[in-house]
Amino acid sequence: MSSFKLVAILFLVCGIAAGSLAFVNAATKEPIARYAALEREEARKRVFPGADVFTENGSYKEWAELKLDAKAGSVFGWNAMKNGAAVGRVFQTSIQGYSGPIKIVFGVDPERVVTGVRILSHTETPGLGAKITTEQFLGQYAGKTLDQLLLKKDDPSRGTLDAISAATISSRAVTRAIHGALNAAAEGMDSVSAAIAGGK
Repeated sequence: MSSFKLVAILFLVCGIAAGSLAFVNAATKEPIARYAALEREEARKRVFPGADVFTENGSYKEWAELKLDAKAGSVFGWNAMKNGAAVGRVFQTSIQGYSGPIKIVFGVDPERVVTGVRILSHTETPGLGAKITTEQFLGQYAGKTLDQLLLKKDDPSRGTLDAISAATISSRAVTRAIHGALNAAAEGMDSVSAAIAGGK
């Protein structure tokens, strides 16, 4: 077989492979995006169960445009609404953990008290850092204010949160992400409190 035919066959095989990959990507892109959106919506409901809808564009702050540079990374927010009125905020942020990025969603009421936390994605070590997804770990954030978002291990006098045994880096990452995001979004929370107080 001539080298020309070999090259032609090689190009043909590569073309078929590339076309197949493009087809699979096109066929799965939309379902994956739809699933991710549903996953985020479910997470928002779990961290702020008192809301019946979450909107990106509020009457007092356009959170579709919110992208703040906090220590935790970029912060995105939604208005938590109940019967058409603002009852708080839900934030999404990310931070580098022990093994890779950790994506987090958490809710906050107008007094800046955490209502709940969920982990959207992570690559932490199974059996160790991966325990950041457990209710035992995440449940302790509910009811905490900004100044209480500290690990006991890092600040014995003020810390209120227990780190996961043998996974301090992962525990610290989640705590710092929530603390940084909430601190960066403080101005937005002030507008929520003012709107609620004013009956808007």
